[in-house]
Amino acid sequence: MDSTNRRLAQLTLLTQLGQALNAANSLHSLCTVTSQLLLDCEQVTGVIIRPRLYGNPPPRNCYCQLESTDPALRIFLQQQDCQLSNQVLHQGKQRLYYPLSNVRHEQLPASIYSLPLRIHDRNFGTLSFFGGSPNGHLPFDEEQIQFFQTCAFQIAQAFEQLVTVARLRQVSASDFRRLQDLSLLYRITQLLHSTLSPNELLHLILSLLVSPDGGSFHRAMLFMVNPRSGTMQGILGVTRESVRWLLPDGLPPVGEPAVNIPEEAQQAQREDPFSRKVMQQRIDIANNNSCLAIAAREKKAMLITREQIHAGLVDPLCEKLHSGHHATIPLLSRGRTLSVLAVDNGDSGEAIDAERLRFLEMFAGQAGIALDNAQLLQRVETAHRNLRETQEQLLQKEKLATIGEMSASIAHELKNPLVSVGGFARRLTKSLDEQSPSYKYADIIQQESERLEKMLDNILSFSKQHLLCIREYRLEQVLDRTLVMEAEKLQRANIELQLDLIDELPQMQGDAEQLEQVFINLITNAKQAMNEGGILQIKSSMSRLRGEPAVRIEFHDSGGGIPPKLMRNIFNPFFTTKEEGTGLGLPISHRIIEHHQGEIEAINTASGACFSVILPVRLNQISADPVGQMLG
Repeated sequence: MDSTNRRLAQLTLLTQLGQALNAANSLHSLCTVTSQLLLDCEQVTGVIIRPRLYGNPPPRNCYCQLESTDPALRIFLQQQDCQLSNQVLHQGKQRLYYPLSNVRHEQLPASIYSLPLRIHDRNFGTLSFFGGSPNGHLPFDEEQIQFFQTCAFQIAQAFEQLVTVARLRQVSASDFRRLQDLSLLYRITQLLHSTLSPNELLHLILSLLVSPDGGSFHRAMLFMVNPRSGTMQGILGVTRESVRWLLPDGLPPVGEPAVNIPEEAQQAQREDPFSRKVMQQRIDIANNNSCLAIAAREKKAMLITREQIHAGLVDPLCEKLHSGHHATIPLLSRGRTLSVLAVDNGDSGEAIDAERLRFLEMFAGQAGIALDNAQLLQRVETAHRNLRETQEQLLQKEKLATIGEMSASIAHELKNPLVSVGGFARRLTKSLDEQSPSYKYADIIQQESERLEKMLDNILSFSKQHLLCIREYRLEQVLDRTLVMEAEKLQRANIELQLDLIDELPQMQGDAEQLEQVFINLITNAKQAMNEGGILQIKSSMSRLRGEPAVRIEFHDSGGGIPPKLMRNIFNPFFTTKEEGTGLGLPISHRIIEHHQGEIEAINTASGACFSVILPVRLNQISADPVGQMLG
């Protein structure tokens, strides 16, 4: 072939190469088509392309096109090229290697010419040609080498274009994902600020992380930090199954910023088996093996990979909740850790990359602010409610003091003539025949006057400042005397008495007579609650009150309990739901227990009401109530 035809053939091949490079849309198609096309060059018996792309490994390490079908020769040529191309890649310079063997072989190429696919100081691999000069069994000549260099430059340009397009796609995809994340975070922020209830907010935070059109994680957990105890307690866990209770249709439309969070949905999420497991977790903040504890202490997000777990990382979250690849993110506010979130993708094993971790950090920032605001509002509301209750109590005490003074005055004025009425009625009953109607009327007058006298005695007793006659006493003896006096009344009322008293109680300080009155009032109150009979259980046990030894006495009745709306008023003077009575029995008992530096409370049980009295073993004279005088 003369020089003109050779040039024409080379130009044609370069045109075809340019078209093939422009048509290639992937590294694999580019290398495959190019190696096949270059094999058509004159005196070229083989072409090998070894691509090298930055950041991503190529689909294949070598694209080889050889005319020879001899397996041994093909292996030999590939080995020779591997050694030569490594040198070219390392040095960045072209190499012409010949002869390939000291023994001449008809199928053995005369030379190997390898050159780097290099452009703008970036090396994208190597291109190797096997063959020789048209003039006998000689290596490639200068004209061939210049043509090969032109081909290599075009291929390197195509490689660079592929890399640039791939990176542009990655940047575009990353920017699109970030735009989506920012849009989602804006929507989530609106939803997080749609409620100021801390409980509702906790359910909403985890549900938004798990919802497929929200954070789209498979599981989310929340652990609340208790700085006083130095521990973290599992509060709630939400999965793809339990999120449907709160967000059955996913995130609400943009025009509906509020989310309905019914109590039934919260209860269902709390009772989910996974959530129960989370609630059982209690982690020491000082635990260096817990990523949750480390995140809480260091106030930064952590990503735990499968490699770390396989390398022997011992994390309670992995062991107890079977969490694989997961992330932990603290919820911060004003420099302190409120709680820690943990998310994973459960059984799917999908990894959490840096982009997802960045989304979680931004989400946690908004969630921390919303949670802190909700807690602050709750504390303000609690303080306001306590202040209002204190004001109401003060007003009530002022009213009761006025009523008490007036009642005492009226009771005192009524008692004297009432005693006379009762005395004359008793005298009449003694002088009249028991079968006569007059005796019946006189007996009714006597009973009613006695009832009114007792009522007036209670009013006078409540209005007076009683002194405590404090001496050493045995509580079991006080209970025994009370039960002896009340046993017959209980029996007549068809009430079964069950005792569960410890044998040896410590010797205590107090006014035994007033405490006896407290126990009588509580037994009377239980008896009135069981009109048709029932069971009265009295229990005693050792306890603690303000860090000091104390004794607890409990009175359980089977009378059905106290209506919740009435519970807060039962210790208020003159409050009663009975037709008979002044409503002073429980208030008097409450005041006596307070004077003994003890506590009395009432709760409802499954069968009825339970009144608990806690009395300290030894009275503190310094903090004793002014009306409680310490006597010998």
